[in-house]
Amino acid sequence: MAKRSASPPAAGKASREEAPPDHESPVECPATSQEAGSGMVGPCDEAYFEAYGQLDIHALMLRDHQRVSCYLAAIRLNKASIQNRLVLDVGAGSGILAMLAAKHGGAKHVYAVEAVPSMASLARRLVQRNGLETQVTVLEGRIEDVELPSQMDVIISEWMGFYLVHESMLESVLHARDRWLKPQGLLLPSSARILAAPVEAEELRAELEGYGDLHGLDLSFVGEERLASQMSEPQVETVEPRRLLGEPVLAFDLGDLHKLPAGSTREFKAKLTFTTWRPGRAAGIAFWFDVGFSGEGSSVTLKTDPGSPSTHWQQTVVYLGVFAAVDAGDILEAEVTMRQSESNPRQYDISIETQ
Repeated sequence: MAKRSASPPAAGKASREEAPPDHESPVECPATSQEAGSGMVGPCDEAYFEAYGQLDIHALMLRDHQRVSCYLAAIRLNKASIQNRLVLDVGAGSGILAMLAAKHGGAKHVYAVEAVPSMASLARRLVQRNGLETQVTVLEGRIEDVELPSQMDVIISEWMGFYLVHESMLESVLHARDRWLKPQGLLLPSSARILAAPVEAEELRAELEGYGDLHGLDLSFVGEERLASQMSEPQVETVEPRRLLGEPVLAFDLGDLHKLPAGSTREFKAKLTFTTWRPGRAAGIAFWFDVGFSGEGSSVTLKTDPGSPSTHWQQTVVYLGVFAAVDAGDILEAEVTMRQSESNPRQYDISIETQ
């Protein structure tokens, strides 16, 4: 029985392929009931919002063409539900989704709520630059604190973090849904799920083994430290499809987000069974997500799996500390728990038990 538990990186949007900004270091905060959707600002929320004051993060998201294009497709697909209706954008950032809803969805008015002052200011300037000031109002503040003039017909938000739930922003969207969305209103995205698959890491294994005999010197301690570092927290990286050792399985299905109870995202547990489809060495389990946007007789899905066009979310790998040999047709079982961290509710501790 092997058990590995770790907290993920602190920032939710920066790509591991780019040099992470200074705020990427883990933020340790006292655990309180004042955070993660309860309506009050705690120290972790302050650090979280400060991180999103960095323009580089928003530029990275705007350059994520798969992300932006899927939201645009969802807006156009649901134009009949958006046109001449009231729309709420939760966590508006640069205001891109609010402006797309106004320009391409024909919204009567969009209320773009953004907690970070510098980003709210930027969003206002961009709205004005695009001549949408009569359709889009940027409200500075947390969604738990702002007041809107009426109930909304549509709520749109890009709340997803690494492996879907990192950052715990979904709870803020559920708060907005319960308080501001009309009974038959539309929530975009409307569904979400987390998937998983066993992966190998042959380049890492070769690197670690290489330290055992480097020009006649035993530097294996370096390899041990490297492996410990990989295991210390889930690694956000691009997983090439060739690294998959088995068919991906559904880990957690959040289902219809119109019906998901507020407060239900604090912990997820699942027993996963994988069937390997080739020989290899299992080094970890990779997680990713997809979200669905329901529409009039059709749907749009934003996918972040290893075979789909790349996104800034990439995939998240939890390394197990071993390179276990497997053969085609082997059955691998894992019990996975994702639980909000007590030290920082914006993060999740991920625990994996394997047999």
